[in-house]
Amino acid sequence: MKLKTPPSTAESRMGSLGWGDSGLRDGPANLALDREQRVHTRSSGTPLLRFYACTPTASLGAYEDEAHALRPAYCQSRGIPIVRRFSGGGALYLDPGQLCWTLTMPATEPPLGPWLARLGKAVCRGLTAHGVSPRFRAPNDIELEGRKLGSLFLGVEDGVLLAQGTLFGSLDVETMLKVLRVPKEKLTPEGFRSAAGRFAVLPPPGRDGVLRELQEMLAEALGAALGVLSCKPAPWPETASCPDTTPAKADGEEPYSAFIKTAGGVLLGHLRLDGRGRVASLQLRGNVQMRPHGLFTQLQDWLQGASEGELPPRLSAFFSGRLWELLHFSPDDLLTLLRRLFERRRQATALALPAEAVNTIMVHDPEGRRDTFRILEAAEAVLVPYCAKPAWCKWRHRDGCSECGLCAVGDAYRLARERGLQVVTVRNFEHLEETLGRLRAGGAGAYLGMCCNNFFLKREYAFRAAGMPAVLLDISGSNCYDLGQEQRAYAGTFQAVATLNGPVLEKVMQFVPRRPGTPALPIPRAAGTRRRDALGEEVDGKSGGCPDGDVRHQFP
Repeated sequence: MKLKTPPSTAESRMGSLGWGDSGLRDGPANLALDREQRVHTRSSGTPLLRFYACTPTASLGAYEDEAHALRPAYCQSRGIPIVRRFSGGGALYLDPGQLCWTLTMPATEPPLGPWLARLGKAVCRGLTAHGVSPRFRAPNDIELEGRKLGSLFLGVEDGVLLAQGTLFGSLDVETMLKVLRVPKEKLTPEGFRSAAGRFAVLPPPGRDGVLRELQEMLAEALGAALGVLSCKPAPWPETASCPDTTPAKADGEEPYSAFIKTAGGVLLGHLRLDGRGRVASLQLRGNVQMRPHGLFTQLQDWLQGASEGELPPRLSAFFSGRLWELLHFSPDDLLTLLRRLFERRRQATALALPAEAVNTIMVHDPEGRRDTFRILEAAEAVLVPYCAKPAWCKWRHRDGCSECGLCAVGDAYRLARERGLQVVTVRNFEHLEETLGRLRAGGAGAYLGMCCNNFFLKREYAFRAAGMPAVLLDISGSNCYDLGQEQRAYAGTFQAVATLNGPVLEKVMQFVPRRPGTPALPIPRAAGTRRRDALGEEVDGKSGGCPDGDVRHQFP
């Protein structure tokens, strides 16, 4: 049963809020304090608020997938621990320049959305009393003049609500972008500002005691939001132990993996099937918020042994038999994800590819009615990213390709040309929007594209706004997200070279039919014949363009 009624202030009224500052500790030690704080609130029935600082730490949301959210190799190389916090939501990079806080309180049936708004607005009132005037931006952000000042996330289990938040006193943007694989800060379609420009920081303390005053004002505001009668500062006790918080690693062969974007965050799944095509193992992850805390674990167990056809009734029975809340996503979203996971086996069989290869295929279907192969049958265009062309290629920032054979982009152009498809080299984000708009206006039923999954997740709204289904192939190599150069890529000035997966592209294109009226392939030219590119320049293999390359296919 989905919870719909928020608790009243009277229902949540308590005697007092105890609060304190536990100082600077590392990520595992702070997580141990969170655990002890939660246990204390559960046993005593009293709310607690703890302020603290944290040494550099990658903090995963309760349900997130580590490899999807972070750059673990970078964290390991820099000695940055990775911990999985109790609250949901997206990954955070914590460092000593941030004011962190954890609030625990008794709460039996707290819908998450109203609580996030109540606590977020309370933080804003506390900051306003301190001389800063931010606003709460649902569902999770504290903003100051349109820039992100902090965030908060929730978790609920065994009658205890845990809220965790951060406020930026200073910010190491460079390290944050290298730790977080997909930056979560909001960007507008109108343009891009520098990464530092998307954040705000608290004014410097200026004198001793200012931080304590801020903490007191925040405690008073949060206490008022809880309906407590008083706030009592107290020293924070030492933690007894630091639990092992390293996220578990999956063993065995590569599972089928898929993700979908929802209004509440990204849902990610890993699936292994038995010989009968039934669930042998299932792992559900996401940068989402929900209750109860163990809902995904319960659902994974519930679906054990299920076939694809049994998914709808099993999900219906699961959600009708318990209390639950999914913040801005739904059981239908989970069903869509599960169907995408089962579709991986059909992809693997039809394409004769292993799981790790078909996992690079992304299906974008706004209406949710077509599978991979129905979309490919309707494809009328192929979009390739400029960053997959060599940096020395004269066609890197132009539509067109000489098909010189020195990169996989030429294979994409050749395969599309053989089928009579339009081909576009996407030069920047604005060009992508223009191209999608032109394809839609021209009545294109679908298209095949290539981009990294990070770009697709970040710009999913642009693909959705185009209203056309697509099959997108993930690219690898030196993509801009791995190198922290997203803004250069969006502007079309990224210099490194990404890599198209040629074998996957070749297999996928076999299911794209040849368009009626496609001309026969040209007769190969005689050896030694001089060739000119589309600009009329002779190509001898020593110029800045592709060796032996005139343009064979160019989108008008």
